[in-house]
Amino acid sequence: MRPSPVERSPEIWRTACQEIAARAQGGAILYPVLVAFLGLGADLHRKAPASFLAIVTLTTLVGAGRLILIRRFEILYDRSPRLWQAGFFGGLLATCAVIGGLLYALVAGQGLAAFPLFAMTVSVGLAAMAIVVYSYSLTVVWIYILLLAVPLLAALSRSAERYPGLWISWGIAASILYILWAARQQHQERWAGLVTRHELAQDYRQIFENAHDPILVLRPEDEQVLNVNRRACEVYGFSREEFLRISLISVSENPVRGQQQIKRTLESGAYNNFETVQFRKDGSRMFLEVNASTIEYEGRPAILSINRDVTERRRAEELRLAKEAAERTAEAKTRFLANMSHEIRTPMAGVVGLSDLLRTTDLNERQSEYARLIQSSAVSLLRVIDDILDFSKIEAGKLTFEDLSFDLRATITEAVDLLRLGAMEKGTSLELHLGESLPGWVRGDPGRLRQVLMNLLGNAVKFTEGGSVAVRGTATADGQVHLRVKDTGIGIPFEVQGRLFELFSQGDSSTSRRFGGTGLGLAISKRIVEAMGGELGFESVPGEGSTFWITLPLERSQPPAVATPPTAHPVRPRRILTAEDNPINQLVITEHLKAWGHDVLAVSNGLEALEALETGEFDLVLMDCQMPHLDGYEATQRIRQISGPAGRLPIIALTAHAIREELDKCLAVGMNDHITKPFRGEVLKRKIERWLGSDPNALEETAGGLPEPAPEEVTLDERQLESLRAIGRESDSGPQFMARLLERFESQPYLDELRGALERGDRAALKARAHALKGSSAFMGAARLPRLCVQLELLASEGTPEECRCQIDRIEAEHRKVLAELAAEARASRRARTI
Repeated sequence: MRPSPVERSPEIWRTACQEIAARAQGGAILYPVLVAFLGLGADLHRKAPASFLAIVTLTTLVGAGRLILIRRFEILYDRSPRLWQAGFFGGLLATCAVIGGLLYALVAGQGLAAFPLFAMTVSVGLAAMAIVVYSYSLTVVWIYILLLAVPLLAALSRSAERYPGLWISWGIAASILYILWAARQQHQERWAGLVTRHELAQDYRQIFENAHDPILVLRPEDEQVLNVNRRACEVYGFSREEFLRISLISVSENPVRGQQQIKRTLESGAYNNFETVQFRKDGSRMFLEVNASTIEYEGRPAILSINRDVTERRRAEELRLAKEAAERTAEAKTRFLANMSHEIRTPMAGVVGLSDLLRTTDLNERQSEYARLIQSSAVSLLRVIDDILDFSKIEAGKLTFEDLSFDLRATITEAVDLLRLGAMEKGTSLELHLGESLPGWVRGDPGRLRQVLMNLLGNAVKFTEGGSVAVRGTATADGQVHLRVKDTGIGIPFEVQGRLFELFSQGDSSTSRRFGGTGLGLAISKRIVEAMGGELGFESVPGEGSTFWITLPLERSQPPAVATPPTAHPVRPRRILTAEDNPINQLVITEHLKAWGHDVLAVSNGLEALEALETGEFDLVLMDCQMPHLDGYEATQRIRQISGPAGRLPIIALTAHAIREELDKCLAVGMNDHITKPFRGEVLKRKIERWLGSDPNALEETAGGLPEPAPEEVTLDERQLESLRAIGRESDSGPQFMARLLERFESQPYLDELRGALERGDRAALKARAHALKGSSAFMGAARLPRLCVQLELLASEGTPEECRCQIDRIEAEHRKVLAELAAEARASRRARTI
């Protein structure tokens, strides 16, 4: 079977010639030696020495030429394939003809002696070797065999020993025919294998060229690039021609490490995975993930390097690590600021409390003014502390907002009234104009809105001497609330207007010295307004004044129904236990309580509080959170484990931490309420009236010492219920919507899962299931149940198993109430739709 035209393509012929050349190196050296050996056997060195020398010299030159053609195959063959084939095969056949002639001379002259027989054996071996080496070219093999066989047969026919020579001639002829047949078979098998390898090579080349990652073939000793794929050129920026002229050493950031990895790859022979840094053509660095292995490339060892560009991944990883480091720094800063706030608030509580007490004593006019200034300075300092704390919350992304229904007009008026006295003292008029379009009741966070207004109004009054400040409130065409604060003060220099809302930014250094302030107020206000979905901006002309404006998308709401005020129960004198380690704060609290007629026992830590409860009876406990020996959290937990009335006493936390997490923690450990230090006397009085102003026996009826929800804390939130009713009216389920929703909520095994997780000691599962119940119950309209779940989430991280078990009991009790009221709501929904 002859090879097809595809099989005889120039590319395959090149591969065939390359393999022939690789196998023919030994013959190129052997043939001149064999010629000299046969010449000596035929006695040519005596009979014709000149001819003998010429033949040996000629065959040696031909052998040397063939070695050059073999060693420089890639260059010479690619330059002229036909010329290379003519020189290589022509030299082979010429040498073969010389060997055939010497065989003829040897056998014809000496007959079938020992040496001629040996020479004939050599000729058969040469023929067999030709089949192995040159079978890709059947023509060359046949000519090669004939050039050896014909002279040998001719010599035998002239031999004096005719009959033995004749039999040998027939044997040689038969051998020649078999060799020719074997050569044909070898030729077909060789070409079939070559074509198969070529096809596989084409497939591999296609994979090589189309691979997503750069692939390079390197010379191990110097990392010279022998081959690259298209993707490597794209990633590195070199053309293929440029690549084949360079070594990877020149583009490696650490060449010594690269050589070590090459050595390791050669030693292992398998894949060697490592990371390295190399340079693109433009000099930019790239991180590479390298898979290197050893291969044979064009007959010699090489390194196959598959390089994956992971620069973006490494940069993303570096950014992630930097982000985590920044978050840790921010968290540490937040904790630091919170702790500093606590440490500052504790002594400030004494300053505010003592000045408050001082003003209730008999003071002359001058002393009363001094006491007022002390209290004013303390309040100003607290405002700075609150700004710093808000700043830390903003950076940590923990600034929280409430969603309440409040009187917008009253909130604005209150803020203006609070600053009216200060404006009058500076001779500045403070005007308020609320347009008719401005809504009355809206939903949002009144405290944050008041904070922003107080900041803008405070700045306007601060920077306006003897002029005017006007506040206007209107509604925009699209229904948003628009507030403007205009002053006739000093204005803002043009050069600093662009950075006015940056943190710690003020007009210039003299502004802080002259007017005071941290430079945080406007930055915090802008972030608060933006977090509420609004905008804050300004217009200012230096020397003429400034106008700051706020636009907020506040949803309109209905005013709450006016309820008949309950009959007031005057607070009769009670016995109160105060646990406070700061002696100044202890004095302030004690003096206030005594002034209101209460009997007070003051202790300095939680252990002393527990001892006092064991020996005496009290109506209420004021518990500082951070005390030596035993803090307020642990003390409260131990109190709740006491059986009898002492374990059910109302406990009000006294904490200098103003962040929501700390306040939630107070509730989670069993405290009933909290007061943030420093506090004014009227705040403490209101809290005590709340917990002691009603029937003292009412508190004893609640399980675990926790009171029933305050009057405003109903079981179900009417707003969410109305939202669910609206969904039911619009859905296909109609009156069955609430029933189906209740059925699905009731079927969830939340409580079983909570108790199971607690029994297993699986804190993560306990926290997760509490979180799930919190979300589901909030969606169903539960008001108090989600808050109880939040407290369990906190206990899951820090509380004891007994605390968690008690909290689950509370959740289960509230869960039953929620299910009962939802069932009533479902029945009412069905009746309403039936009617």
